Amino acid sequence: MSASIEPSAHPAATPLSPWALALLAAVGGMLGSAARAAIQVAFETAGWPAWCAHLAVNVAGASMIGVLFARLSARDARGVPLGIPPGLRRREHLLGAGFLGGLTTVSGFAWDVADLVHGGNPAAAALVLAVNAIVGIAACAAGYRLAIRVVPQLRDPEATR
Repeated sequence: MSASIEPSAHPAATPLSPWALALLAAVGGMLGSAARAAIQVAFETAGWPAWCAHLAVNVAGASMIGVLFARLSARDARGVPLGIPPGLRRREHLLGAGFLGGLTTVSGFAWDVADLVHGGNPAAAALVLAVNAIVGIAACAAGYRLAIRVVPQLRDPEATR
């Protein structure tokens, strides 16, 4: 079976209601936000600054986004990702846009950066911003590569799903 999937040729290509997808994303987002809040409370309880919790959830979430994309995306004959087939959109909305979107926090680290700038520490603000961006992108790429190496079907674009 070729991994090149046309939307109309995908076996689960039934039209998805935008409202159902929005509901899935909302439920996933609530669960992801609750998980982030629990992690932030744990970091606070341990006496760690908020930026550490934000960095932790962003790096963990970015790596999970890489794994999720590797698991859900179709590939062409060369193994190049083509995107997420319609049949997997429910999972993408629940887990990707929803849970992982709620878990990760751009606004949290943006707040940390603004707080550091306002507190007169622009060098620390720049460091927090750079580390979140660079480490987050690297974590996403690492998650993707790990998923490709661990799951043989992801390496072989001709393997069945």
